[in-house]
Amino acid sequence: MTKRFVTCIIALIALVGGVVACGETQVETPSPEPKSIWERAPEEVGEQFTNDASDVLPALARISIMVDDEAEPDEFPYQREWMHASIKVFTDNDSIYEGRAGIHVRGNTSRDFDKKSYALETWDANDEDLDVGLLGLPAEEDWVLQGPFSDKSLIRNHLIYTLSRDIGRYAARTRFVELEINSEYRGVYVLMEKIKRDDTRMALPSGAVLLKRDWVEGGNRFIQTTSCKDDLKVEWPDVVDDIVARLDAVEAELLGGSFGSIDLNSFVDHMLIVELGRNVDGYVLSTWITLSEDNILGMGPVWDYNGALGNASYFEAWIPEGWHYENPEFPGDNPRGFCWYEALLGNEPFLELRRERWQMHRAGAWSDVAIEARIDEAVAILEPAIDKNFERWPILGTVVWPNDLDAQSRTTFIEEVTYLKSWVRERTAWMDLALRN
Repeated sequence: MTKRFVTCIIALIALVGGVVACGETQVETPSPEPKSIWERAPEEVGEQFTNDASDVLPALARISIMVDDEAEPDEFPYQREWMHASIKVFTDNDSIYEGRAGIHVRGNTSRDFDKKSYALETWDANDEDLDVGLLGLPAEEDWVLQGPFSDKSLIRNHLIYTLSRDIGRYAARTRFVELEINSEYRGVYVLMEKIKRDDTRMALPSGAVLLKRDWVEGGNRFIQTTSCKDDLKVEWPDVVDDIVARLDAVEAELLGGSFGSIDLNSFVDHMLIVELGRNVDGYVLSTWITLSEDNILGMGPVWDYNGALGNASYFEAWIPEGWHYENPEFPGDNPRGFCWYEALLGNEPFLELRRERWQMHRAGAWSDVAIEARIDEAVAILEPAIDKNFERWPILGTVVWPNDLDAQSRTTFIEEVTYLKSWVRERTAWMDLALRN
């Protein structure tokens, strides 16, 4: 394989202000406009997200995990109990971190793949939570080791998360690693931040709420809004008593045509990222949502894009043309999960803001050149491990659910990357036409 190094600087674009509040028949400009938690000064809400040195990809690292008594986590894919282990992190064969850890298989669909993904906690000598800064990422104790399997480019999650951060929207920061468990090589993994309320991740102030729209598992942390019947999980805080009432008030305003209690920019950017990737789970699953302490509803961060960017055979997701939310099977598994966006899509000022922000992002961080540079940057980091990964997992040229049916014709990693690039170019070209002046 030819190693391709790319040097590029991707400019951060300042988010435009002046969000428009919309009624059914007239447009009003609120004064002052409510600010979401992501638009306030740091002194108002604590440390905010910036594209800093932690966003510069380091060289491929290696993580070695030895489970106590050499227990095999893959044998318990449906259990969420922590298995006690030791962890070592290496760069250039030099050990840079050694300690205790907990590990278990994670994921709803991915837990059934041969190549598992894992939840990881860093622990102290007493097997208690310990914040650790792994591979230049901000210190925390909750991590994800995501094992790209059906995504044979190995980079779809990393790419979308990076593109989100490139427009100033927090998404999990990532590192590429090779993983060993109990001295067995497991291939290329993406070490990523777990989405949670934390000063270095989601810096939510007291009174704010972190929600997730996903598979409903039951329990008192799952709530339902009154008008849309939208099922949501409260990830933070622990007390959920008044959250339904707060959401109901925002939802009633939204359905009534008043958008003063939502962060319109975040709703637009989230829609644009979902549509850029034509993500099969877009809007209705794996969807994070915030409610500020003064009840401003916001979308994000983005999450779980393995089945995006042309990598799925349902919901017309392999087709570069068309809106995801207009495919004939949508919204699929969650029929009430698109209710808020339905209200927004009926409003012309929202559609105009969507057009403006798309063109703004395309002029900078989401230009064809910038996106392809991000792809090349990741591929260059992965180059030393590509052959080993696909020797361990010989799946090139096969269809691994949910792959598009043409996956069997792509028999090399280079062909997978070429397909990803060409699909993205076709997708952005279609969106350029759909969102032109």
